[in-house]
Amino acid sequence: MSLSPRLALACALLTPACAGRRAPAPLTQAALRSELDRHTCARWEPSVKQWSLLLFDPDCEPAPPSGDPAKLVHAAVARLRPLVFLSTAVYDRFYDAPGAAALPPATAQRRADAVVWSDPDLTAAIWRALAVELGARGLACSDCPPGPAPAPVTIAWADLFPYLAAYVWPAQASPDAPVQIFTCSGIHGAAALPEAPALTQAGKLVALAFADDPAHGREIHDLAGAGSLADVTRAVRDYLDSPPSRRFACAALADVAWYTGLRITDCDAAG
Repeated sequence: MSLSPRLALACALLTPACAGRRAPAPLTQAALRSELDRHTCARWEPSVKQWSLLLFDPDCEPAPPSGDPAKLVHAAVARLRPLVFLSTAVYDRFYDAPGAAALPPATAQRRADAVVWSDPDLTAAIWRALAVELGARGLACSDCPPGPAPAPVTIAWADLFPYLAAYVWPAQASPDAPVQIFTCSGIHGAAALPEAPALTQAGKLVALAFADDPAHGREIHDLAGAGSLADVTRAVRDYLDSPPSRRFACAALADVAWYTGLRITDCDAAG
């Protein structure tokens, strides 16, 4: 073979690679919503004879994600899971519907999908999470809401700590009752603190992270046996303010900074 045909063959073989990849077609709001709905499901609970709402639950989508939309939404859902407990209005709408227990499966599933998108705060968080994942992959959505990033705010540990401690709250039903520690429940000490919505939300999110972590959750639970209510309260605050707990809290808050905009300045300082 002469030199010229060799060059022609090489050019023909290299042309697709040299031409570069074609930009992926933009995704659509409808496609992403449909994919995200797979992560929410209504599950029948025979023991109580009613439907349960599983919101962004791994049990709702047993198949591994494949393809750009599924992988993108799967990653966005992982971002959203720490925020689920903030969505009490979504659960209320699902469970408070008249006749909900008698719904056929397809209707119950449609209700589960609908309540997710009925809450403006959760919907805004969803589109923000999807916007983050779209940007990370160099993908675009042709008609999605913008999901603007929150304004970045840096706070000191001392500012967050009272709000975290308020949602990991020791209490007694009576002077003779055992001390119980309530985490992210209706029993808390937040009412005694200055009104600060961003810090209150951050305190809840970090407290939930402690409760959801097996090691930290077990250690906090064990502190209930530390003595009197005053003793347990002191032990809980010392535990939360220890250097390992502070680092854990900072990491938990960093995981949701895409939503809150909050970061802590002094994560490694001694408690």
